[in-house]
Amino acid sequence: MSKINPFQPNSPVAPGMFAGRLDEIQALEKGLEQTKYSNPMHFLVTGERGIGKSSLLNYLKPLADGSIKSPDFERFNYILISIAISERMSLVTLIKLIERNIKRQVGKVEKVRNFLDDTWEFIQRIKVMDSGVDKEQSSEDPDLIIDDLAYSLSRTCSRLTAPEKDEERKDGIVFFIDEADNASPELRIGYFFKVLTELLQQNGCNNIMFLAAGLPDVTEKLYSSHESSLRIFSQLKIKELSPEDRYYVIDRGVEEGNRVNDEKTTITREGKEHISTLSEGYPHFIQQFSYSAFEFNNDGEISAEDVLSGAFNPGGALDAIGSRYYASRYHEQIKSDEYREVLSIMAENMNAWTTKKYIKEKFSGSEQTLNNALQALTSRKIILRNQSKRGEYRLQQKGFALWIKLFGERKK
Repeated sequence: MSKINPFQPNSPVAPGMFAGRLDEIQALEKGLEQTKYSNPMHFLVTGERGIGKSSLLNYLKPLADGSIKSPDFERFNYILISIAISERMSLVTLIKLIERNIKRQVGKVEKVRNFLDDTWEFIQRIKVMDSGVDKEQSSEDPDLIIDDLAYSLSRTCSRLTAPEKDEERKDGIVFFIDEADNASPELRIGYFFKVLTELLQQNGCNNIMFLAAGLPDVTEKLYSSHESSLRIFSQLKIKELSPEDRYYVIDRGVEEGNRVNDEKTTITREGKEHISTLSEGYPHFIQQFSYSAFEFNNDGEISAEDVLSGAFNPGGALDAIGSRYYASRYHEQIKSDEYREVLSIMAENMNAWTTKKYIKEKFSGSEQTLNNALQALTSRKIILRNQSKRGEYRLQQKGFALWIKLFGERKK
């Protein structure tokens, strides 16, 4: 009889399996409390792929809307607006998504729905520029659109925090903006946040909190579109989980499996140590290695051998991690074995800064080929150049380095 696998490598973990991040959670809860009492705080959550940014946001959502109570504060009662930025998203699309989500959240009562229709009437004047249907360019100035958005948000938030008779009072609105690193230059995401937050303040709206999340280069995108945009955010840089937290995640998964399955499963200490080491503390990797080990096991006890077989066998954890995150970057975006050799040399230092001199000493090709490789890999943002120190480069993510070391050459 097949067993239900309790681990979830293809989605953010459920709040019940969330581990660690105590400092970050406390900071975010304090932000909710401050915003509730008209002292808004905004946060920028950054970290590498698979590090748990989306899981952190998902953990905060039931706290923010009052589904669960914060251990340190009274129960919150915010309206939540969740939007994931895509590479093709325009300012118009972003604003229309905001309006659509607000109406879904609070427009169920007729008189509130009528209020929203009137408050967000400006949306009807905006022509969709990138739909492929209406090719006519919008005549609306972006500054005017953001001004209309700020006014509509302010009126909506005022209605939520000071409702009319028989309407439920809310603490305000929390925006969860995920994958902000996908923002195109045309979206001007830093300018959007900077201008919008200032206009909200000018309109007397102090109960709205923005929580943006993305890869580390999101800071560059924010800065490039408005130099002061980073100042509005408190930055939370998400790091790897500690070994204790890794074991907690594994144990909670096994417990959940035993709750839903008649056939019970255990895991040895050595098995947990292998998952901890292979994952390097990346929550997504913990889920994937645990998932594959659970699938490979057939005797009810997940051993170190089960973990290793589940990791390295064809179709196992490393195959899955590579195909999801790194294979395209390593095999399709790079057509030269010499360029891949440069990545392999750099991966020896994980994602720490590596000097060109160090790479040259280990590189089998010519200096000109090395120069071409560094230029091409930098322009494609596969590696980063140290802006403050000449001749230093690094891989963007530690997870990419780990995959190259463990698995990158196997396809070849």
